[in-house]
Amino acid sequence: MVFPALAARLRTFLLGYSGTSLATGLQVILLPWIAVSLMDLPALQLGWVQASVLLPNLVFLLFGGALADRFDSARVAALSCIGLALCHALLAIWLLERVPTLLLLLAYGVSLGVCTAFLQPARDNLVQRCARKPGDGAGKLSEARVQNTVTWMMLAQYGGQAVGMLLASRFDHWGAEPLLMIQVCTLGFAALFFFSMRHSGPTPQQVSQKLPSALLEGFAEVRNSRAILELVLLVGFNGLVHIGVFLVVLPLMADSYDRGASYYATLQIAFVVGTVIATVAMLRRGQGNQPGRGVLMCLLYSAALLIAISFGPTPFGLMLLCACWGAVAAASAGLGRAIVQLLAPEQVRSRIISIYQLSLFGSAAIGALAAGVISEFSAPLTTLLWAGIFSLVAFALAWYSGALRRLKFHGDMTSTPK
Repeated sequence: MVFPALAARLRTFLLGYSGTSLATGLQVILLPWIAVSLMDLPALQLGWVQASVLLPNLVFLLFGGALADRFDSARVAALSCIGLALCHALLAIWLLERVPTLLLLLAYGVSLGVCTAFLQPARDNLVQRCARKPGDGAGKLSEARVQNTVTWMMLAQYGGQAVGMLLASRFDHWGAEPLLMIQVCTLGFAALFFFSMRHSGPTPQQVSQKLPSALLEGFAEVRNSRAILELVLLVGFNGLVHIGVFLVVLPLMADSYDRGASYYATLQIAFVVGTVIATVAMLRRGQGNQPGRGVLMCLLYSAALLIAISFGPTPFGLMLLCACWGAVAAASAGLGRAIVQLLAPEQVRSRIISIYQLSLFGSAAIGALAAGVISEFSAPLTTLLWAGIFSLVAFALAWYSGALRRLKFHGDMTSTPK
């Protein structure tokens, strides 16, 4: 059930979250299109540029999760937004006088990736803080309220990304510099919203563990829960195959239609429109008490969509398929993130979130590189076909394993199986 009126701190959180998502929506269009349009980079180098944003997750996401468990997540999120704003501002200043080199674009991507690695676990760790009502005690947080808050968070994410992509569609008319400055301003406001939450809710408990032990504790908790472990492996596959293909093959396909940055932005917007529709549907109908089964079905639907796109649809047909892909991706992400929020113990929640994000985006970096290599030596449509086939195999293995398929929530924060 949707909240009749959003609580003040939830509104503040959603405003901050949507601000960071708007900047991300601009970024996912600007970065590859600067590489393809302004610099005319080939597929392999485009793969490196896209991977440069994701590779820092392999190193810094775990540290970001440990930092958010040790300190106030709101402060960590605000400082990360400031770091991202500085990255965009420096690139905008450079573009005023010259075209960037490949090395500079890679450095820009790595800087964005480092800041994002600290932002993601801190930002997501604020979900439980926002889901609690002022009079709630430590043990009164219901599964339905957490799922509902996660769905609101996803709606803020996809709505913000859609606005950012609409702005990015003006790239051919405005150029990159004004769009980069929009990112700077938006991230500045997001930092203010997150910083204003620093006194909201309970502060994290100080821990005496050294950092290596703290990181290992997160992995131990993941290993002890079969459902979380299977989910982490599954999102790792999604990052490797689906996100990698999306980041590299989609801009190459858009470029082959010879319709400019506006068409590529339209494909991204179609994807986000699908995510918004799916998220609104989850707000109205809820996520159900078997989210693991839903995650598996989303993998099956993704496989079918990848195979359908590999047949080379018309420009309008590709837009429709991207919208369907977005709906499936939103449902999978919302269900998966709710599972993590509900099953992860509070004292290590940020670390488990960071492991979840590491599996997704770390493997996505490898997937982007692999998609770039494959697309360099074969047709992009062939890459899509193989991605769909591998997804069918992954679905069969995960369904046979059964940990996610049998996951079922009962009442307040309890589940089976462990």
